[in-house]
Amino acid sequence: MIDLDALRKLLCERLCEDVGIEPRPDGALMLRTRFEFPDGDRYPIHLAEAGPGGLRLSDRGHTLMHVSYEHDVDAFLGGTRGMLLERIMGETGLQWDGAAFCLDTPPERLPEAIFAFGQALTRVYDLTLLSRSNVGSTFYDDLADLLFSLVDEAKIERDYQPEAPNADVYPVDYRIEGKGGVPLFLYGVPNRDKARLATIMLSHFHRHSLRFESILVFENQAEIPRRDLARLSDVGGDMISSLASREDFNRKVLQRVAA
Repeated sequence: MIDLDALRKLLCERLCEDVGIEPRPDGALMLRTRFEFPDGDRYPIHLAEAGPGGLRLSDRGHTLMHVSYEHDVDAFLGGTRGMLLERIMGETGLQWDGAAFCLDTPPERLPEAIFAFGQALTRVYDLTLLSRSNVGSTFYDDLADLLFSLVDEAKIERDYQPEAPNADVYPVDYRIEGKGGVPLFLYGVPNRDKARLATIMLSHFHRHSLRFESILVFENQAEIPRRDLARLSDVGGDMISSLASREDFNRKVLQRVAA
């Protein structure tokens, strides 16, 4: 038989050990919990007064600081992830004060608020995983943000239909005004299927003698099968292994963009 009283006692003891309030040298109060980032750092949850008789939990910007280790924060707060972030905030009561995520609660609801806040911050940080998987919409959002931050929008045309037979089924992700009147075709390649599709498109353009240069930007080039990558390299131009290779992206694009 399960001893419920013993289990209740054990849970109370262990949860009290795992959750506590510690005063900081600067006078601030910090909550100690078991919530952790993937690198092992615990969530720094700070506790302060909020209005008459209320309490505020705050991460003091540490969640976005961890995001910034691998991502551009402005891009993270926009596009697909930005919309998902707004949904998380609406569902959890999480707030953004311009510098940190926070959650207000009456003192008697503090235990529930601690777990709700930790779960909300976990959901926020988990949005970083979107760009590590083959989620095309997020990858394309990141690619667009990077491209439009570098090149004047007036020089860029999305979903360009080149002067070739059946142009409507061979759209180019981005056509950019190139040097010497030679356009630059830029493709985002988030997965194997897009690598194969880009190979077909570029081969079609070469067969019909189009003048162009091309750049292929991968979400993660290492995940593309070798045979597919070899075929694509036969017909494509410069390749950029991932959006993390920002300097490589900037250099190769600017070398070909019309002044």
